[in-house]
Amino acid sequence: ERLAPPPSPPPPSQRRALREATERWRHGLIGNFDYLLFLNDCAGRSFHDLAQYPVMPWVLSDYTSASIDLHDPSVYRDLSRPIGALNAERLA
Repeated sequence: ERLAPPPSPPPPSQRRALREATERWRHGLIGNFDYLLFLNDCAGRSFHDLAQYPVMPWVLSDYTSASIDLHDPSVYRDLSRPIGALNAERLA
């Protein structure tokens, strides 16, 4: 079976834009959501194509409370495990 060739490296202008966006995110000049949208755009993902819909990480575990404390570690899911392995009933 033939493997697909590796993707081409991004052009210099996109690499520069990626470095700049990463630095802006690292220094708190842009938020997580905007940074993730930028990364998805660089990868060719769009809200206009359901087959290439942007990827956003599922990081919260509490979706039922009226409000949550983002400083409370218990509101975040265990990122060391895949999302499918978080439910004990699914593992049984």
